[in-house]
Amino acid sequence: MKLIIAVKKIFETILVGLLLLGGGKAFAEASDTAPLPALERKAPSVGAKAVVVIDEATGSLLYAKNPDLVIPPASLTKLITLHIVYQELEAGRLSEDELVTIDKRDCSPYIPYGSTLMYLRPGMRVSIIDLMRGAAVVSGNDAAFALARRISGSNEAFALRMNQAVKALGLTDMYFVEPSGLSEKNQVTARSYAAFCRLYMRLHPQAIGELHSLHYIEFPRPEHATDDFHPRGRMIQYNKNNLVLKYPGCDGLKTGYIVESGYNLAATAKRGDTRFIIVTLGGTGEGSASGGAGQRSHDGGALLDWAFSSFVTLHPSLGELPQPRAWYGAAKCLRLKNVDDLAVTLPHSIADSIQVRVDVPAALDAPIAKGANVGEVVYSAQGNVLRRVDLVAADAVPKGNVFILVRDAFEKFFTRLFGSV
Repeated sequence: MKLIIAVKKIFETILVGLLLLGGGKAFAEASDTAPLPALERKAPSVGAKAVVVIDEATGSLLYAKNPDLVIPPASLTKLITLHIVYQELEAGRLSEDELVTIDKRDCSPYIPYGSTLMYLRPGMRVSIIDLMRGAAVVSGNDAAFALARRISGSNEAFALRMNQAVKALGLTDMYFVEPSGLSEKNQVTARSYAAFCRLYMRLHPQAIGELHSLHYIEFPRPEHATDDFHPRGRMIQYNKNNLVLKYPGCDGLKTGYIVESGYNLAATAKRGDTRFIIVTLGGTGEGSASGGAGQRSHDGGALLDWAFSSFVTLHPSLGELPQPRAWYGAAKCLRLKNVDDLAVTLPHSIADSIQVRVDVPAALDAPIAKGANVGEVVYSAQGNVLRRVDLVAADAVPKGNVFILVRDAFEKFFTRLFGSV
């Protein structure tokens, strides 16, 4: 018996933003009903050349200013370096407590004058986790170089790995030539970097707790003594991201600055079930009494204030996902899974009107491939579609044996005649 896959509806995930206030665009998808209400507050005006604000749970783009402008990321580059370190840890090729002997080429004065450092010295034996914290918390270029040399043998070889890694994530407009961010030849956009931050936090959920939320690191410590260097007293180095130190709910991610890019920031903050990610690139601090770094933090805080005051992330209860009948399948029913969080981001003013429906066919014919698109969850408010989340086959369902084929042929025939049996 020749069988075909019968899939009644195929939906495409719409993960574009709720609002693109910077471009003057309204909700990404709307029906012919009355428009959704305007936000009570417009996004604050900030000096950065490029800005993106997204919701972490849904990826919804809430605000954008020049989101596709290419700008050197400066030390935001170090998150890609840390992403690769986590990949090595997860693959078992590194361990957090492995001690790396520091090469003189990764220390001052080989690193350009004015670089941020965790103050590594030649001959020190430093653990991988200390180097990760040095790169994440105090933005040590020396730490990034030491990690790159340990993994790939050189900065140049490691840069190839970086470009492979971002390409694998689908971020084709990001490009790197070294692991620290010192080079102006590294390139990102605010949109792509915000997407990377979301992926980074999901792929490595431990990173926030063990790296980016730390207020300080203590380095060097007595165990880092060398023949010609002996640490005296406690050496405390504070997080370069002032928002982690001062903004309620902020627990990451990274700052950056080189002359060619200006002041850059990637920050995330969580309150309740709502978490936002902001990226600002190309800040100058002109006209600010607090200087570029101070203006960067001020603008970041203002964007987070606006996001929290304007939007909320909801996770309406759906109960268990349906399990469509799999005709002619080795399994009688098909298990489904959602490809992204079952959540929606929307303005506070319409949060009470949220509606959710599950669109899934009651039955389909085997064989069914694992990951095949079967249906979707649709979130709407006041007649406007806000978000769709694809539902896919959690497992492959191959054709069953001859007995199953004959049984299901009869059952399906009588079902069509008399309804469900």
